[in-house]
Amino acid sequence: MNTERRPGEETDAIDVLTRLSALLPPRRAAEFGQLLADHRAEHGAAALRTDVSAHRRLARLAASLPPAAEVVADADLLAALSEATALADPSLYQTFLSHYTLCVGSLVLLGGKAADPDGALAHARTKGSFLVTEIGDAGSHLGIRTEARFDPARRAFTLHTPDHRAAKFSSVAALGLPQQAVVCARLLTGAQDGGVFSFLVDITGADGRPAPGVSVSGPLPVGALPLPYGLVRFHGARIPYDRWLADGAGIDATGVLHDPQPSADARLQRTLSCGQGLWATLPSAMAGLAGRSAAMAWRFSAGRRSHGRLAPGSPVLDYRTQQHAVVGALAAAFSLRCTARAALSTWAGLRAARPSDGPGTAMTFSPWAAVDRSLALHKAHSTRAVADLVDSLQHRCGVSGLFDHNRLPGYLGFARAFDSAGGDNTLILLDAGRALAEERARPDRRPSGPGRFPSDQGRFPSDPTDAAWWPEVVTALQDRLADDLAAAASARTEALRRSPHRSLHRDLNLWNPLLEDALELGDVQARRLAAEAAVEGSTAHGHGWPVPRAADLAALDGLRQARCLAGPLLATGVLTPSAVRALPAAMDALCDRLRQALPDIVAALDPGAGLARTALDEPDYAAALLAAHGASAGAPANSSTGSSTGSSDRTGSTS
Repeated sequence: MNTERRPGEETDAIDVLTRLSALLPPRRAAEFGQLLADHRAEHGAAALRTDVSAHRRLARLAASLPPAAEVVADADLLAALSEATALADPSLYQTFLSHYTLCVGSLVLLGGKAADPDGALAHARTKGSFLVTEIGDAGSHLGIRTEARFDPARRAFTLHTPDHRAAKFSSVAALGLPQQAVVCARLLTGAQDGGVFSFLVDITGADGRPAPGVSVSGPLPVGALPLPYGLVRFHGARIPYDRWLADGAGIDATGVLHDPQPSADARLQRTLSCGQGLWATLPSAMAGLAGRSAAMAWRFSAGRRSHGRLAPGSPVLDYRTQQHAVVGALAAAFSLRCTARAALSTWAGLRAARPSDGPGTAMTFSPWAAVDRSLALHKAHSTRAVADLVDSLQHRCGVSGLFDHNRLPGYLGFARAFDSAGGDNTLILLDAGRALAEERARPDRRPSGPGRFPSDQGRFPSDPTDAAWWPEVVTALQDRLADDLAAAASARTEALRRSPHRSLHRDLNLWNPLLEDALELGDVQARRLAAEAAVEGSTAHGHGWPVPRAADLAALDGLRQARCLAGPLLATGVLTPSAVRALPAAMDALCDRLRQALPDIVAALDPGAGLARTALDEPDYAAALLAAHGASAGAPANSSTGSSTGSSDRTGSTS
């Protein structure tokens, strides 16, 4: 496939289909867009079923795409496809993610492309999944117990689940179609424990029934992201040698494993590095959901009048609380788009670099920060920010925000599901906070992270409506929290060293009282990365595209976050009480500066009006809702009485 592009072409427009047309040959782009449109017309916003339909839709979409390995190799295309499928149907995105990014991505990363000789995975004729989580224990990624035992006589492996607690969990309960999965398992050869590798395993045969040595539970419904999830156990399932994703390792004629990775942790890091593709492209999907949700909420609010007694008949967007929420959501969507571009840029650098010789960050709470800290933080920030944004907008749209047809409930469930899926956000933030504190405690410490903004010396810009204000403030907050946590950890280490009581869990005794502080520091670290991306994206020298008033949007999102972090900012002395009290007025000023440009801002940031349009987008919401769902028998089709449902107003909120 020819994916040659002019410089900046992929960012000429935010619209997903427009960007896809620049990344795919015209015929294929048109086919892909039509398939998504057909899907929406056929299934509607709530067509999320726990059967084989999601994979059948994926197979139809795959027919308009190049082979899966080519899609995985093109970061911009993978991100745009992730965004398009998430907007059309979050369950379709999850199927796309599992198949392309994690399953085929593992084959590409770990040298296993030969494991798919007939191209069944390449063209989605077989459903691909990724099995790593074991359901019985917390932090199972650091203690995987599924075993792949090497048989030297047959030069093959057998896969074993030692007990029910080690059952794997994924969307594999859609029996009736051929399925394969990349399974993370501990390689055992003789008395040697080789660490965790990936293996391509048949979950079902061509007839759709479980393969020999494989058992699959019935579906486990998950309302937030409806797919056929289930538990998988292995009972001696046979794996040919060429289905081992060896990543340069090998087993000699005597049955001895030779691995270029120097340690078990380094091997685990490499095995799970397929997660980099998820963390690099999931922010694009999240940015799409944020832009779509904010655009719908603004259009809905722009045509909405309030009959509150302060000013009967006035637009709801005259209320400052509604402005802060809805215009603030547009600012957040802009910031998240910048974070998405930063994540892709980081991933491009990682792919161009040589593979690491070992984890640069200790694996304490999870492996994710060691795989790559900044990408993991982008993932954690994007998913939590979108969940908060959509939750707020649901409230601001009143009862209309709860209608499945208007898509906000599905988007919220999707974002919340990824708080745990794809690497648990809490564990990512804990490891990131702990790692930064340990770096700050080193005598030879360097400035934290790749920050381009100076630490606080009491000299950040005095004007909080300046786009540079928040990055400098949040960097100062990060540095003070890191210094405080480093000092607290050092004091506890010394106290434990002097203690006459020995402990089998010395590290737990050290960190347990400090976990909340580490979590807070990890969150602030993620916000700092996002703030830097937003300011860079708002300049002509960053990942820019024609979004009007970009600097004001970046500044407004910074003020939103400063209000969320008012407690830590005051506690550390980064901001004074008077500075915190001035934040709402600064938000008012930015909302006023943005007011005239809002229609153009919405048009630039809305990624999918063509993919996921709802009644919230229409000038006459009540008429659009009635047209979409009909009128009851005996009532005129054009009656406006249906708009009165749930009409109680709240100051600055509509229902």
